[in-house]
Amino acid sequence: MIFIIGGKGFVGSGIARHCEKHGIDYQVITRENYHEFVGKSCDILINANGNSKKFLAKNEPKKEFLLSVNSVRDSLEDFKYNKYVFFSTCDVYNDCEHPEHNSEDAVIDIANQSPYGFHKYLAEQCVRHVAKDWLILRFGGFVGPNLKKNAIFDILNGGPLWLDPKSRLQFLHTDDSARIVFDLINAGLSREIFNVCGDGLVELQEVIQRTGKHVPVQDNSPEVCYHVNIDKLKKITHVPETRKTVFEFVDDHCKG
Repeated sequence: MIFIIGGKGFVGSGIARHCEKHGIDYQVITRENYHEFVGKSCDILINANGNSKKFLAKNEPKKEFLLSVNSVRDSLEDFKYNKYVFFSTCDVYNDCEHPEHNSEDAVIDIANQSPYGFHKYLAEQCVRHVAKDWLILRFGGFVGPNLKKNAIFDILNGGPLWLDPKSRLQFLHTDDSARIVFDLINAGLSREIFNVCGDGLVELQEVIQRTGKHVPVQDNSPEVCYHVNIDKLKKITHVPETRKTVFEFVDDHCKG
């Protein structure tokens, strides 16, 4: 049995779809039914919950701490499990632009982390401290069903775009990320950290051109680059190419 905390969310629903497709017994845990599962047991607990709004950590750090750290600490005690799989973020790294500086064994300077990355990093330490068998997966960007925010969403919905179109990013489809999660679990890996991001980069300007849309850009939007090292992951499983993933998603959206 697998418990999926946040199994109705954007990324967590991909895990639920994978379980449904492959006949894996699972239960989705939400805020509404959380109390019903407290004290119950599962083979694998997948925590796909937590805040994903980076601005919240900067603007309301106390509130974001509760969502990103306290909620993880609670889940570690509230349920019984053999393996705990935690969905973290590549924003824990001080440098997300240069792959030579953001492999899983990179030294992280907490004094120079973003507020969002720092809270996720604290949550990771809670997992490592409490769970005997764990996987920590540091995710990048996503596309997939029920996409509600990020640069790709902004482009598809006519903007405004909050990043400079020259920005280059990595993306995975949420269905591919779910398959990767289970590939790592089924490989018998334990007490390991993996960066889970698309292979290669796509420039946002390429996506805009693909849609044929005019997309206004917010003034003073920063140019960013997320190029996270996935060498470790690629030794275990196939990682789809970012550009192909995004273009297929965009094409499907424009057709539909």
